[in-house]
Amino acid sequence: MVKWSAIALISLGIIHMLVLGAEIPAELPNWMSLNLWTWDHWAPLRAQPLDLALSGGVFWQSIGSLAIPLVILGALILWLDRRGLPTPVFVGWGLVVWTAVMTAIMPPSGLPIVFVVSVFLTIGLQARSRTHGNSSVG
Repeated sequence: MVKWSAIALISLGIIHMLVLGAEIPAELPNWMSLNLWTWDHWAPLRAQPLDLALSGGVFWQSIGSLAIPLVILGALILWLDRRGLPTPVFVGWGLVVWTAVMTAIMPPSGLPIVFVVSVFLTIGLQARSRTHGNSSVG
């Protein structure tokens, strides 16, 4: 269950980047000119010029999102699993709590899928922890 949860986290992060990263090419020239952050970014979002807000939105929904760290976390869990090393149970619980809150805020997204994967990961980590006599919850 841990291995498949890790693979699912990696897959979901990659899918997120492929789908929401489709707008990066249009914004890349602006980002490369170092216009991604200006003093206008310090204004409330609704007060920012539309093109600036949209460019920032593309950044935060793609490479600035948590998709890449999700891939890295999934890869780390998979790496540990393949070497027979324990992943602390708190990793699963942290993902469960985080994705539960985010799913409650934005249910029509991919977050419910990440929540389900996190639940399975936590169940797998807890079962493995009990099996190996490792009570490391924290």
